[in-house]
Amino acid sequence: MFSSYKIIFLEQDKVLLYKNFSFYVKYCDNGDIRRVGRIHCGLIKKLLSKIRLTNRLLRLEPRSTCKVADDIFVCCFLHKIWRIDIIQNQIMLLQENRNGWSEPLNFLNAEANIFWGEYGANHCHEKVNIYRLLQDGHSDIVFSFPCDSIRHIHNIIYDYNNEQFWILTGDNEKQAGIYRADKNWTQVIPIKIGGQKYRAVVAFPYEDGIIYATDSVETENHIYRLTPQNGYDPIPLISINGSCIYGTETKDYYVFSTTVEPPEGRGYTDLFSKKLGNGIKSNEVHLITMRKTDLTDIRIIRKYEKDCWPMKLFQYGAITFPQKTGDSNELWIYPIAYKKVDGKNIKVEL
Repeated sequence: MFSSYKIIFLEQDKVLLYKNFSFYVKYCDNGDIRRVGRIHCGLIKKLLSKIRLTNRLLRLEPRSTCKVADDIFVCCFLHKIWRIDIIQNQIMLLQENRNGWSEPLNFLNAEANIFWGEYGANHCHEKVNIYRLLQDGHSDIVFSFPCDSIRHIHNIIYDYNNEQFWILTGDNEKQAGIYRADKNWTQVIPIKIGGQKYRAVVAFPYEDGIIYATDSVETENHIYRLTPQNGYDPIPLISINGSCIYGTETKDYYVFSTTVEPPEGRGYTDLFSKKLGNGIKSNEVHLITMRKTDLTDIRIIRKYEKDCWPMKLFQYGAITFPQKTGDSNELWIYPIAYKKVDGKNIKVEL
């Protein structure tokens, strides 16, 4: 059904798709697929994007997408943030990332605005900004972490019940942490910082705290419950076989996927290494579900084996998920760098 496209956003009546620098919309009632528009690039890059391995090498797929309003989306791609209007068939550049910074890992739609945090290597230990996209299309900075305090931002989560934000930062020791902010960003408070136990990308609001999975390359990873009832001391719920970078939720489940990645190194030889980090227990990705009404009901529902290509060059083994709206148990996954299923949209029955 979507064999030649990547699903990047799912709604009940339509699906936003990507292929070779073009964006498409598929309407579910009649199955029609219509091209919305194309991001212009050089001929060589366009040709290389059609080859799966060079597509992976050059990171020629959007990382994250978010719905702004009816028929309008934002998408991060090619170190820029784009506005996609599927009615006007218009793709417009909103913002370029600062020099040296990559695309944000995640967008958040909350309180009628879109939020994201800066992500990248941050070799110079610069300040790290959190941005807000306003309804008029302009963006501002709602908060900045000071220089040399964090490396980058992994994710921002909004808790509607308690009207507060959770900010997840990385990567190592003092840089890794979980912060909480009020809805107006007047206070940003460190809750737990300074250890791999607090290094996370995926989290979900739960009661007065969060459920989260750690993202450590060198230490054992777990899914934790963090609440104020025990002084925000994380309670491990289950050990997982690798770091967790991607997750989503359905009506009844929290969903996590583990990652196959190498040790943290920046040398030339590290680009070609197939060695696993100490916190990565196997060459498999696990797709894990946790029932919302019973946090002990945790199951591994899929396993995929990493392919033969070096991880730093041709991407870590991971399962990503399209963003979506709606309240159902429908789950689509998009494995990257795995045997037989790399770059395929797969529907998983829960």
